[in-house]
Amino acid sequence: MSEWIYPKDLAAGIDLENYPKTKIPVNTQNAIRKSKRITYSKIGKNVVYTKEWILEYIKNNIRKAEEKAN
Repeated sequence: MSEWIYPKDLAAGIDLENYPKTKIPVNTQNAIRKSKRITYSKIGKNVVYTKEWILEYIKNNIRKAEEKAN
């Protein structure tokens, strides 16, 4: 079983496999949970994520960087 990641830990930043230190603010987490774009679970009243769920969200929501005008 994977280790649980709590919203405050994710907001402070966590190290993922092939990604730089990842930070997702708590307000953003609330919005993406409400729109059902990230998988999460609740243990009692606490929201928790696994590393796999966070990686899945990042992979599904990567956008290409915009190029600057010449």
